[in-house]
Amino acid sequence: MALDFTWQDGERVMFIGDSITEDPQGMMRLAPAMVTARYPERRIEYFPRGVGGNRIGDVLERVTRDILGNEPAPTWIGISLGINDIFQGAAGTPLGRFRDLYSSLLERLAGTKATLVCFTTTVFGEELNTEQNRLLAGYNDAIREIAFAHGAQVVDMNTAFRDAILRAQSVNPDFRYTVDGVHLTTYGHYLMAMTLLKALNFSLGVDEFWQEERPARAA
Repeated sequence: MALDFTWQDGERVMFIGDSITEDPQGMMRLAPAMVTARYPERRIEYFPRGVGGNRIGDVLERVTRDILGNEPAPTWIGISLGINDIFQGAAGTPLGRFRDLYSSLLERLAGTKATLVCFTTTVFGEELNTEQNRLLAGYNDAIREIAFAHGAQVVDMNTAFRDAILRAQSVNPDFRYTVDGVHLTTYGHYLMAMTLLKALNFSLGVDEFWQEERPARAA
């Protein structure tokens, strides 16, 4: 028997992070649309709290105003951070400091009593052996370790993107999930939405959907 989809009736879903959770045409449109189409009877609210360019320190600075101060309080929080932190110097966040700040963020969010779900990053372009993608590996390891230490769940976006890129390039070297190495194409947004929903036990369930008991129509 398949597990039920995670988001139940009355769920209040919040996404925090950078441009990926800010883009109104990206995952924040696709995932809710797919859920609503499949489960129209479930009343689920969505609260996007992404800000383009944000690093972990930026989110901590606004956590009280934009997240902890949200009414109604979220019941589920997805955290998508890290890809803007890998830059060198003042533009980024050294890995050790990233670990400390990420831990602090999860400690702050624990007070919401919401289910916390940490996303590993996507990718830095389709060339997977670049210095940027090698740096991301350390940040993604930190996200996984810190999430597990705080009892949070993990959605491994990075592995999903790396696997998809390798499959795509085996037949079409020009295929792209990113526009500029960071921001996503339509395919990238769909891949991210599908990876998230799969982790939440989402199923299209088309046959089941149409076989479910429906109110009889008037003659």
